Amino acid sequence: MRTKTMRTKTINYYNQNAQSFYDRTIHTDMSDSHAMFLKYLPQNASILDAGCGVGRDAKYFLSQGYAVTAFDASVEMVKKASFETGLDVMHLTFDALDFSEAFDGVWAQASLLHVPYDETLSIYQKMHKALKPGGIFYASYKYGSEFMPTEARDFYNMDEATIKPYLHDLFDILAIWTREARNNIAPAPSGLWLHVVARKK
Repeated sequence: MRTKTMRTKTINYYNQNAQSFYDRTIHTDMSDSHAMFLKYLPQNASILDAGCGVGRDAKYFLSQGYAVTAFDASVEMVKKASFETGLDVMHLTFDALDFSEAFDGVWAQASLLHVPYDETLSIYQKMHKALKPGGIFYASYKYGSEFMPTEARDFYNMDEATIKPYLHDLFDILAIWTREARNNIAPAPSGLWLHVVARKK
């Protein structure tokens, strides 16, 4: 399996810390972001949960009547998410993604932040291709504009100025905002997260 996009170090972290990550994230309140994303989707929309982690958001979308497809690069996260959701969660990296106009929405909560900047445009192009015409894309990042390596994981932070060039030719931004969320899930210079909702051009 290719690991170009999510470096082996980062995938290994999630494989080795799946249970503790589950314990720390499964009950995180994502209601604001869910609402901002879902308000642009049709009833019974199809959603791709890209980098689904332990399956928290996929489970919520299923409970609201949406058709959900989910994948993650960590085999241990795939196991957790499959158990949590009852879905056949795919073991897949971002660079191996190959859907064409299959989904009304793509949800990438705190997952694309592991994609190196020089690969981000190509991954966004894959997200764009996976969406139906006018489909909705959501992503969130630790707030900042620089690469932040740690011993366990690598983070590629985004702020408003940093993310817009990647979106420009592919998506129209519908909403972009920051939110304070201090926790011990992912280290960061500040407690801010950047969120963006955009529509496929």
